[in-house]
Amino acid sequence: MKDVNATVIIDIKNKTEEDIWKSVEYSRRKNIGKAKRNGLYIEKTNSKEDYEKCYNMYAQTIRDGKSTPFSYEVWKKWADEEKWDLFVIKKEKEKIGYFSVIKITRRYYGEDSDKIGIRPRVFASDKKYVDYRVNDLIYWGTILHGLKQGVDFVDLGGYQIKPKGHLKGVNSFKEKWGGEVFKYYLDYPFYVAIARKLIRNIGILWHLNEFLKKFKQKPPKHFELT
Repeated sequence: MKDVNATVIIDIKNKTEEDIWKSVEYSRRKNIGKAKRNGLYIEKTNSKEDYEKCYNMYAQTIRDGKSTPFSYEVWKKWADEEKWDLFVIKKEKEKIGYFSVIKITRRYYGEDSDKIGIRPRVFASDKKYVDYRVNDLIYWGTILHGLKQGVDFVDLGGYQIKPKGHLKGVNSFKEKWGGEVFKYYLDYPFYVAIARKLIRNIGILWHLNEFLKKFKQKPPKHFELT
């Protein structure tokens, strides 16, 4: 049985950094400039220490949004299986944010296409540094990584239909990066598709699903970590 999903996709094929920059909302461009003036910069990493620190930031963000994070063991196993590219945001030597991405093709959306893109798995930052505009630099860094890799598109990692809690703000933030909301339909077992529809439409079931996440052993393929 098919059920709807949504995300925000930025088409970057044959575009320059300047082209993409012009399509980003002014408020985001202004905040990227502020992040750079605050001395923030991005480095690629693969260390155990950084994965652990990234997870702690991610888990706290999820808890702050009244949701339930997966355990570190489940999360790290997933990262290893998908071979995440992990990046750290630094201010001098202080590590204040992280993001990870994977490569996908349009087959991810059920399409018969091998066009290549990138998609984030985790965006996380230390809320103490929110005024330094860490999250803006994370999004911009993700887009620039896609441009550097020469892919066709950047998927910003999901867009919630009928969002609740902190996901309303996440949706709004993702709308400002020059992409388009893209809906796609995937096949699920009948009971899963029905459960997804009920969770979207009935608030108490959404909260129950958040509680049950702590008992899951593996994130489903299209679960959003952002």
